[in-house]
Amino acid sequence: MNPAALLKLKHPQGWFPAGPQMETILTQLADGPFKLFVYLCLHARRDTGTLETSQNTLAKNLRKSRRSVGSYLKQLQAAGVCHVQMTQNPHLQGLIEICEDYWPYHREPGERVPEDESAYVAQVKQQFLARACVSSSFSLADQRLARQWFEQGVPLERIEQTLLLGCTRKYVAWRNGQTRTPIASLRYFESILEEVSSQSGSLSYWSYLRSRMERLEGLWVENHQDPQTTQNLSSGQPPVPRAPTPASAENQPLPEVS
Repeated sequence: MNPAALLKLKHPQGWFPAGPQMETILTQLADGPFKLFVYLCLHARRDTGTLETSQNTLAKNLRKSRRSVGSYLKQLQAAGVCHVQMTQNPHLQGLIEICEDYWPYHREPGERVPEDESAYVAQVKQQFLARACVSSSFSLADQRLARQWFEQGVPLERIEQTLLLGCTRKYVAWRNGQTRTPIASLRYFESILEEVSSQSGSLSYWSYLRSRMERLEGLWVENHQDPQTTQNLSSGQPPVPRAPTPASAENQPLPEVS
């Protein structure tokens, strides 16, 4: 008798296939985002890979703070693991979809998360204006560019990665004394989007980049509260390496991360 035929699950309804995708994420995600990913896999619909839930519910079930859950969701989206459409109100339900590369079940065409142009543009606007180094009202030109990206089928995860890389470079350039000018247009990220689309970064790289960007952004906010304040670097912060000359830090290639 085939030994595999003797294997029976005690609780077949709670079973989830942990294939190579799970092993990859296990080694590349921090503990918190990985725990959230496992929770999403166990509770997502098998036919669509989606879960309707709120940040409050996730925080309660994972025994984490809402702030931590929000950070984990951002890391999963930035790493291209999940597509997140959550509301600003933590009590209201949003929609989370596990991306195709990390979902082991087959999904029929048309079962993906519905996403119209207006929702897509709204997400781009939210991600763009959330950064402290951006000074913009999201102009008509910005809206046109976001709609162009929608028509081209650019994933929102890739746009978030682009914003992470571009804003990190802006902060590094500022720390190196090269610029104090905020980003005024979404078009600033156009060439960076092409760069991100042509290269790949590991899950651990995007998690690291988000952490680095948030640390630098905190310094930017502190420094820009008073326009007369000179660049005051907080003690205890790790130094940022000088950008190579003559190239600007804002135009450096995507780092190679193993």
